[in-house]
Amino acid sequence: MNKKTIHLQTPEQRKTALLRMARRRKQSGELSMIEAAAVMAGAALLALIVYQGRSFVMDRIHAHQFKSEAQLFRSGIQDATSNDIDFSSESLQTLAQNHAFDSAGSRVNATAGTLTGIFGGSVTAAPATIATTDDAMAMTYPVPATVCSLAIGAVAGAYTKVTVNGTTVSDPNTTFNGSTAGQACSSAGATASIAMYATHNN
Repeated sequence: MNKKTIHLQTPEQRKTALLRMARRRKQSGELSMIEAAAVMAGAALLALIVYQGRSFVMDRIHAHQFKSEAQLFRSGIQDATSNDIDFSSESLQTLAQNHAFDSAGSRVNATAGTLTGIFGGSVTAAPATIATTDDAMAMTYPVPATVCSLAIGAVAGAYTKVTVNGTTVSDPNTTFNGSTAGQACSSAGATASIAMYATHNN
């Protein structure tokens, strides 16, 4: 009958054996509990930073989209009405039928005369007056208040007159002021209503 020899390890040998096992585990790519917890904490922190930064980035993307659309609409209105003396005979429907808002794609319905903004909500257009009767086309566009604050300077530079929630922020007699515009953008809560006045010579 074979008897297995029992080897007793000294404390020093036991310590060496444990260190060897730990090294083997490290070499095989396994993480200790403390290392795994540190990695998980780092991943959670990174996810939180990305989540917090997402709205910052998205606000700027949306502001850029709105600025681009506002400028395309101004050009579209001018092209569609280039032979008109004034805007008295124009409406959102006639402008849509004359391709002023083609850049909006499926958001414009020329037959029904409707236009939906990038952020939802109806965009309207009607003749308006700056200096002489019906010398402008006023397009009212609902946007998030943050997007309004980020984009309003560029919009004011593109249109002859701009009002935000009823406050004139730019026109031939009003110099644009960023502080006034920012307050106007947030004056009605989460959504701001921007009225942009296009003329034949702006």
